[in-house]
Amino acid sequence: MTDYMETVESGISYGQNTEIYLKRVLTGNVESVRLRLAAALETVGYDIVEDEPHVQGRRGTRGWGVWGASADVLDYGTTLTVKLKQVSANSTRATFDYVIKHPWLSRGEKAVLVSEAETIVALASNHSIDKLCGTCGTESTDDSRFCRRCGSPMTREQAELDVLRMTAEARAGHTSVVTSAVMLMITIVMFAAALFAANAGAISAKGLWLLAIIGGVINLLNLLVTLCAWTRLNRALKSKSKENQNLAAGHTPTLATNDPLALPPRQSYISVTEGTTELLTREPIRATPLKRKASDTDSIN
Repeated sequence: MTDYMETVESGISYGQNTEIYLKRVLTGNVESVRLRLAAALETVGYDIVEDEPHVQGRRGTRGWGVWGASADVLDYGTTLTVKLKQVSANSTRATFDYVIKHPWLSRGEKAVLVSEAETIVALASNHSIDKLCGTCGTESTDDSRFCRRCGSPMTREQAELDVLRMTAEARAGHTSVVTSAVMLMITIVMFAAALFAANAGAISAKGLWLLAIIGGVINLLNLLVTLCAWTRLNRALKSKSKENQNLAAGHTPTLATNDPLALPPRQSYISVTEGTTELLTREPIRATPLKRKASDTDSIN
């Protein structure tokens, strides 16, 4: 179990980069924590460039982050250095040093990085094996990390990654909605100022056309940002159902336990004796007369 002993969040912006510090305390010595953190970083999507004395991973810029227009902070290039220090016999302090290629991060974007650090810590902690497979429902009888029937992992790594993905998408959608509202207010103020200036005779017709073109471009950008916000919020709220994918790959029909029509009809018997006599033939039992010999007491001997 991970012990969150200390939390320090600080952001420093210099040039085109922003640096964030986080501190966590994990169970285990330095060597075991180092190995588990390296594996967790790779699971999240980092490339390990150094694992001793500190664990360092890098993640390249992706998506709209290449053009500097992404609302998701995880789309920007990130260098994460985790410094380890033994604080007791069975605990290690890990300092997460984020360097992100972004000039300024909001409080919500910093919260996404905190959520990513929490996910890395959760993945680096010892997972408890689920007894039921989340894919096919087969019960595990041992401590195997994979289902013996379908081969799916029996750990909760995918759940941790899904929570991080939903958090990042929801925050990016919120940022896009705020940006769209700001652009709409700018357009309204611009048109109001243009109408006031036209009534006062302080602007020419050519100037009005220029303002109209600028306002139209801003409205188109506003529409694009609104569509991006709608898409991100839908992806954050959309739950990926793996059950339908598994049934499509290999159909295994099952009967619903709460549906009595899914089972074949069964004849009901009034009593146990009546039910067992149905197993016998329905032909009537004919009595066969026994041939008795003459009574002779000598035949007994």
